[in-house]
Amino acid sequence: VSTPAIMAVIKPFVVSLLTLLVAQSEATKLQVSGTKLTYGGETVFLNGVNIAWNDYGNDFGNGAYDGTLEQWITDIANAGGNSIRIWVHVEGYHTPVFDNNGYVTSCDTTGDFVKDMKKLLDHAQAANVLVIPVLWNGAYLTNQKVIDLIWDDNDKLDSYFNNCLDGLVNAVKDHPALGAWEVVNEPEGSIKVEGSEEACYDTTVIGPNGAGWTGLSIPMEKMLRFIGRQNAALRERDPNTLITLGSWGQFAQNDAFSNSHNHYTDECLNKAAGSSSAHLDFYQMHTYDWGGYWSPNAPFTVDASDYKLDKPNVIGEFASVCALGTPLNDLFEHAYTHGYNGAWTWQYNAGGDCTDSQQDQQMALGHLKDRTDNGLVAFPVN
Repeated sequence: VSTPAIMAVIKPFVVSLLTLLVAQSEATKLQVSGTKLTYGGETVFLNGVNIAWNDYGNDFGNGAYDGTLEQWITDIANAGGNSIRIWVHVEGYHTPVFDNNGYVTSCDTTGDFVKDMKKLLDHAQAANVLVIPVLWNGAYLTNQKVIDLIWDDNDKLDSYFNNCLDGLVNAVKDHPALGAWEVVNEPEGSIKVEGSEEACYDTTVIGPNGAGWTGLSIPMEKMLRFIGRQNAALRERDPNTLITLGSWGQFAQNDAFSNSHNHYTDECLNKAAGSSSAHLDFYQMHTYDWGGYWSPNAPFTVDASDYKLDKPNVIGEFASVCALGTPLNDLFEHAYTHGYNGAWTWQYNAGGDCTDSQQDQQMALGHLKDRTDNGLVAFPVN
């Protein structure tokens, strides 16, 4: 039999095998299908917590990593949780390393940062827990060098890409436990409330609801460019990754209500970043009562479909102590049965205001742990 004849027989089988291997590889990452989140081809619900830190901004690198986070992940998994949201650089005082001119020179001083992130993901995978790392914090930001990354968003931000983000993403991009990236927590805290002829940058709708509380007055165009350039950089290094962004409320992530304006549409992020890959894969809204009431159209008062979004939507922060006294079980139940794709309590370190105890959070994670009707809660991370 001639070689061409043999190849003609073998080639279809080789192609089929490669296709199967690729499909299997892709199936072991969190993915988006319309307005659903899926894992391994099954619709899933992210039942979890914000850790959000053990040592604020100092959990990874510089020899600081210890077993605390891993023990917490074990406890969360044993309680029924399948996902965590965890903060990384936060305000940038410990990581990454900046020189005197504000350029990033490395992730940390000891070379442990990437290894520590990988350790966390390995432990999370063993516990069947997905991890959503959050790079920066816009709700409280005092480090001028990070603020300068936002204002001078070209060379300085490029130094972060080249000297830290590159190595981090390349080390973890294929990890099954890496659920999604998030560039900035609640960027609305640091923006300037001002009008603009460009609707993406006009913050006068969200301003009256409380945006801009840090007083940093960063124009929304600058903030969107900061977010969008990092989103695009993450995708350039990991085309299969998912990206989300946690807003301080529903106000900045939908156009369905008169008190809201969606600043994170594909159009807005791509326009600001000068990119075609700066978009989010799923939305994420944080919600707490204020002055004894829910804000109009808060997530726990409406269905997810009421926001008229074309992507999944996770309730990314909440606590029963700031939910008009509503028990955590009922809050998880609302998220699960009203079209949301996940819910993460605030916060597992149990510090500060509007946070429930670790015990209460553990008990609440068990409320949905065996549910399948609106998405799997228990699924293997492999």
